Amino acid sequence: MFVTLLLSVCIGLLASADASPFEPASTDASIREQLFHPLLADGFDFPIGSPKATGYYTDLKTGMQYEGWYIATQTGEEYSLGLHTGEDWNGRGGSNTDLGQPVRSIGRGKVVAADNYGAPWGNVVMIEHYYLENATVKRIFSLYAHLEELFVDESDTVGKRQQIGTIGTGDGAYLAHLHLEIRKENMADYPVDYWPSAEGKDREWLMEHYLAPTFFIKKHRRLPVPSTAQHCLVVYKSDYRLEHWQLGDRVNTYSIALSQAPLGHKQKEGDLRLPEGAYHINQKSRGPFEGTFGAFFGPAWMRLSYPNLWDAKAGLAKGTISQAAADKIEAAWKAGKMPPKNTALGGGIGIHGWAGDWPEKERHLTWGCISMQNEDLDVFYDQVPVGTLVFIYP
Repeated sequence: MFVTLLLSVCIGLLASADASPFEPASTDASIREQLFHPLLADGFDFPIGSPKATGYYTDLKTGMQYEGWYIATQTGEEYSLGLHTGEDWNGRGGSNTDLGQPVRSIGRGKVVAADNYGAPWGNVVMIEHYYLENATVKRIFSLYAHLEELFVDESDTVGKRQQIGTIGTGDGAYLAHLHLEIRKENMADYPVDYWPSAEGKDREWLMEHYLAPTFFIKKHRRLPVPSTAQHCLVVYKSDYRLEHWQLGDRVNTYSIALSQAPLGHKQKEGDLRLPEGAYHINQKSRGPFEGTFGAFFGPAWMRLSYPNLWDAKAGLAKGTISQAAADKIEAAWKAGKMPPKNTALGGGIGIHGWAGDWPEKERHLTWGCISMQNEDLDVFYDQVPVGTLVFIYP
C-alpha cells in the first residue's frame, strides 16, 4: 500500500515549542485579492494566425492564399536600429501580403494604451496582464506595434485571442509586419514608445526588462484561475489555516497543524519543512493505515504534487538534484502526473489527520505535511477530489 511507504516520511515526533514562530500580521487579504483577481489570465496564445501561429491567410489585395508565419527579427537581436525589443512576425507570402490581417491579444487583460505614436511605431496597443506562476501573481505588458487599424480603446478589457487590430506598416515606415513585445513588470512606468538602444541600454539591460514572446507563450499556454476552479485550497501557514474555495466563494475554513520546522519553504529531504507554492492533490486514500506510525494519518491521506516544476528548477540551480531528476519532475508536472518522490528534494507531502486530537497548544507536528483534526478531515476528504488546486503561503 503506497501510504505505508510514506509513513516514515511524513510523521514526526512532537516539537517542544508551543509558541508560534510567525509574525503576528497576516497578509491573507492581499493574497486573496491577487489569487482571485478578476483579470487573471488562463493562459497565453500567439497573436497572429491560429493560437499556435500556424494556418493560412489570404492577401486582401490579390486574394492569393499563403500558409504560415515566421519571426523575421528576434528579441535581443542587433540590427540597423540597435537591439530589437521583441519579435517581428511576418506572413510567409512576404512583402505586404499580410497587410490587414487580424492581430489578437495574447491573453486576457486590460488595454493601457491604444493610440498612434507616429512613424515608425504607427498605431500601438499595449495590454496589461496578470497571471499565476507557482503561487505568485505576476504582471506583464504585451505590446503590438505598426498596426493598420485599432479595434480597442484604452481601459477596455479584452479576452484571449480577441482581435485588437490589424497588421500595418508603421505609418509607411516598413513593409507590413507585427512588432510584438512582452515587457516585464519593471517596465510599468516606461513610455509606450520607449526604445532602449536610443537611451544607450545594452543587451543585458534589455533582457532584464523584456521577455522573448515565443518562449514565454509556449511556457504559459494554460494557467490556473482559482476563481473558476470547482475546488481550490488556500493554506496560510502563519495562521494555521486552510480555506476551501469553490468557484471563487469560500465555503469552509479549517484549523491545521504544520511541520516541525514551520518557517520557510521545503528545500530537501529531511528538513522537516512544509512546501510553499502551487500544487494539486494527486492521490487519496482512506485508512486505517498500517505500520508503526499508521495511526498518525488519522482517517485519510491526500497526497500533494510536491516537488513541482519550480521546486525542480530551484533544486537544479542549487545542485541539490541532477538535470535528469529535474527533467523527470518537469515531465510529471506538465503531464499532471505524480512527481518522483525519491529525489533529494524529498516527497510524500500531503494532508492527513492525527492519532487523536493534537497535543494542547502544539501545532508543529509533522515531518512536512499538513495535519487536520480527524473529524474535519473525515468530511473534507469526500468533498475535495483528486486534481484540486492547493496554494500554500508562508
